[in-house]
Amino acid sequence: MKNILIYNDISGLGNCSMVANLPIFTKLGHYCMPIVTASYSCQTGFGNFSLQRNDNVAEFTDRLLANRMPDAIYVGFGNDNGILKALTAIVSGFADKNVYTLVDPIMGDNGALYPVFDKTYLQHMKRLVSHAHCITPNLTEACLLADVDYEELVSHRNEPTFLATCGIIFDDFLIKTGAQSAVITGIECGNLIGNIVLDGTSRHFVTNERVEITYSGTGDVFSSVVLGSILNGHNLLVATQVAANFVEKAARATVCSDRRFGIEFSKVIDLL
Repeated sequence: MKNILIYNDISGLGNCSMVANLPIFTKLGHYCMPIVTASYSCQTGFGNFSLQRNDNVAEFTDRLLANRMPDAIYVGFGNDNGILKALTAIVSGFADKNVYTLVDPIMGDNGALYPVFDKTYLQHMKRLVSHAHCITPNLTEACLLADVDYEELVSHRNEPTFLATCGIIFDDFLIKTGAQSAVITGIECGNLIGNIVLDGTSRHFVTNERVEITYSGTGDVFSSVVLGSILNGHNLLVATQVAANFVEKAARATVCSDRRFGIEFSKVIDLL
């Protein structure tokens, strides 16, 4: 059992963020130490959400660490510049303490930052990921972190070699970001969904059959399985394959067709 210090938001609807982290880490045998960055009435895809941010992330952390130290840190949704700056200071403070840090740099999709963020948030995120052992950006977030032209890149999306092209484009991704390893997730390649695994000087691809509907929470589920599997002794490539297989099975098991309500991963959680 490993102790995981978790930073993420929590949403009343959406089956995502902290609601996904806790059962997956627990199922994989780990002890959860959650600190909520913000509380949402429902995930932002619903539009009519209410929000309460946690301005006391640093204080929560100090009081928690007075009682137990983590073996790993998971960072998800930072919510705003102030919270992300605090998280960067916390994570950098563990640099010499043998604590494995995974950052899911949640900040954009479809080629752009989410409307709630600005370029200042991106700069804070670049500083945060430079302290991470592993990061799990989607294609948009990888482009933002590495200053890659997203529109130019996805203009090749229909080519059979698109995943390989992405691999070449992001060949120096770890150098650009400062992260020790990365999984660039959810790259659509025809009937497949691909992930690029970058670990040191090695580059590998993990592909699965693509499910037509993209559900809320898939990224949270994926990154949780990756970290939980790494802490159980798997290398990054194996952890990525485990996570990709689990997300595919969860998506296929999901009955609700409204993507905003999230992926029904609990139906297949016993596969972990």
